[in-house]
Amino acid sequence: GGLTVSDQAAPAAMDAAFDAFKIVVEPGGAGALAAALTGQLDIDGKTVVVVASGGNVDPAVFTGALAA
Repeated sequence: GGLTVSDQAAPAAMDAAFDAFKIVVEPGGAGALAAALTGQLDIDGKTVVVVASGGNVDPAVFTGALAA
């Protein structure tokens, strides 16, 4: 199985990753986190590991994600 996330969910996940963990991820690398944060995965009461990758993000894209 697989999931898709919206174009709005990825930047929101980038912002959440930076706010909560002080890590920088690129939009594609934030997909799994976005799926977890938007409720697309049943994670209630579960321990969850998300691979968030790709700190190679354009500064303007990252700044835009933080402002979203």
